[in-house]
Amino acid sequence: MNYTHLSSVLLLASAAFTSTADDNAQYSLETLHVMSLNELLNLEVISASRTKEKIIDAPANITVVTAQTIHQRGYQNLIDVLRDVPGFDFANIEDSAGEYTTHSVNRGLGGSPGNVQLLILVDGVVQNHIGFNWSQPWGNQQIFADLKKIEIIQGPGSASYGANAYSGVIHFITAANNDEVTDQFSTLFGQNNLRTSSFVVDTQLSELYLQASGRLSETDGDLGVARYDPAGYFSAQPWPLTQTQDYANEQYLTGSANPNAGQLQSAGFNNQSKDWALRGKATWQPLNKNLGITRINLAFNKWSQQQGLGSYVAGFEYQTRAKSYQKHHEAAHVALDVDYQINNNTQLTSKLWYRENKQLPQTGFQYSYRFVDLVKSYHSTNSQIGFEQQVQFDQIDSNWLLGYRVQQSEKMDQVVSLGQYQSGQDASTHSSWDIAASGLGLNQYANSGTREVDERAAYIQYQANYQDWFDYTLGLRYDHSDEYGSTINPRLALIYNADRLVENIDWRIKFLYGQAFREPSIFELTDEFRGNNHLKPESINTYEIVSHWVSNNDVYDASLKAAVFYSQQKDVITLQAQDSESGSMFINGKSDDTYGFSLDSHWNISSQINAYANYQFTEGENNASTLSLQHTAKHKINWGVSLDSFEQKLNINFRMNHLLSRATPPSNRYFVGQAPSVSLANLVVSWHGWSTSSVTITPQLLINNLFDKQFLGVGRQDGSSDINRYDPEYNINPNGFTPPYHPQPGRTIAANIKVTF
Repeated sequence: MNYTHLSSVLLLASAAFTSTADDNAQYSLETLHVMSLNELLNLEVISASRTKEKIIDAPANITVVTAQTIHQRGYQNLIDVLRDVPGFDFANIEDSAGEYTTHSVNRGLGGSPGNVQLLILVDGVVQNHIGFNWSQPWGNQQIFADLKKIEIIQGPGSASYGANAYSGVIHFITAANNDEVTDQFSTLFGQNNLRTSSFVVDTQLSELYLQASGRLSETDGDLGVARYDPAGYFSAQPWPLTQTQDYANEQYLTGSANPNAGQLQSAGFNNQSKDWALRGKATWQPLNKNLGITRINLAFNKWSQQQGLGSYVAGFEYQTRAKSYQKHHEAAHVALDVDYQINNNTQLTSKLWYRENKQLPQTGFQYSYRFVDLVKSYHSTNSQIGFEQQVQFDQIDSNWLLGYRVQQSEKMDQVVSLGQYQSGQDASTHSSWDIAASGLGLNQYANSGTREVDERAAYIQYQANYQDWFDYTLGLRYDHSDEYGSTINPRLALIYNADRLVENIDWRIKFLYGQAFREPSIFELTDEFRGNNHLKPESINTYEIVSHWVSNNDVYDASLKAAVFYSQQKDVITLQAQDSESGSMFINGKSDDTYGFSLDSHWNISSQINAYANYQFTEGENNASTLSLQHTAKHKINWGVSLDSFEQKLNINFRMNHLLSRATPPSNRYFVGQAPSVSLANLVVSWHGWSTSSVTITPQLLINNLFDKQFLGVGRQDGSSDINRYDPEYNINPNGFTPPYHPQPGRTIAANIKVTF
């Protein structure tokens, strides 16, 4: 893309998004500024039970982030969004999670490499990695321009969605017609040569709706050199004097001289990135037709991420500034949805999809203590085809939902090479790492192998209303896979309508129970250092009580959601510290219990001022030797204020995140049980005042970490690397490679300009 040309159109601006209460209503950006919280909480959601219902009545602890909120707060990716939602913690607040998609925790669950135990959907299509289960995409390869809303469910969802809906579900829902989004283009420029462009265009041709969107984001990164790094994990440490392994003239050597001995390694880490994504849909909806086919939707989504691995591993054992220190992942899907109305009360929905994940051969790195001139690289390809049939029976006070799903996946073990990037995506290499590391020669052929996995599922759900004051939902799902056998997951939701107890208040009290599972991924089973082929699926039971009320009067406009949860896990897949090269190994822990509560409040103080505040307390007990909970802030507080002035043309949005009592695992030798608490501020200033009859221009100023705080993310997984054990002569490869902390960026400033046509 020609960024010289883009700079000439820097006056392009952001579009107004919409969010609807029903399929026929339209709410512009300006309308959402003055909508009451009661109106917002009566918007419809679909993720909680796979049927349309109001947010306040949904049988789940659900948070909805509208397109207007995304715009107003300047969110650029999913990490930005979830930082302001109760319960979510991140080891890295930027999109730089090493080989994986992110290192995050939701209400104490997650934290192992890539295993954040969340299911992510885009318009009902699963986005989790087919072979590794990783939740994705989290970063700038996710398109926001075409979104209608993001629905966030906390709590198990396997009764509706099957595997990976373990700690929750995140559902990206795109605009469904041209009443919900307008043609727009945006461009963002920031420090470190950051430039991001996105667009969405759509048109209505009688009964056919067409939409296309895209995004391209690139940055040179700050290379980690100016970040807070108190122990020097990414400073200019001396190169090892020798190599534990090497090849010279095709001869295998041990203890050979390091060609870089006597020099200092480059400081910092490669965090350059180039992300792009394309998405589109064609939707046919016949006019004035109530029976037969009422909707056909064909959609595609493709993204690519090529990114430096950041502070993923310790900088004295790996060449973290090398160009080879990067990942290159791609994913794509095509999906066909058909809705068929059998009669006034019965609807049949069919979905057919094909998905693909690629780990491209440019994914890799170089060691500092062995094979220093050779790249260790990874590649794999995973694919899946599936079909799901669902039928919904609606009655006056109840409805039934029945469905089944069949899918077949082809999963490839990671192919690991040394010295040559492979030219294809076959399950083989002509430069085997395993053979080379065993001293048996370079450029040797090896086959990794693939697994063909058949899966099938059936589910049933019944929802009913009793005398307008009591709703209940019962659900049950059966899943079977060639990999993990069979599992049955139930759900129960009881919702009491407490409106009659307090005047001028819409109040729901929800009693929720859910069960979920997550099977071990290929990565956890076969990783070269930490893999364990004897892993079993992990499972969870969660009990939760949610009280949600919102004002329903003209005197004050406020809402409050309080939730108390208790989760019991079995066979948790976690890392056990051990005295080995990796410092840890995947195991099934005996059990984990996590519990806590949250408060989430919103106020429209006036037509110009609105505010929010939320608090999350998370604690737990476990019998395993390491615990994902120990990467969690026991207390987390988020709050923010939005101010409109100059007749709502100027919007100032100020937000704070406070992370308190951040526990660390015992294997983390840098922190003694806890990482320092941190408070971060973010500011977004938007101007909505430039418009003509056909164009609206909205510039934004975005400042993250406003007060330029020096802070560290808690080291991912075990954080067991100890820089004090490194010695360039006597201990060139100390146990453990995961740093105990991740240096985070200081203040960053960007300008975002959008235009709506």
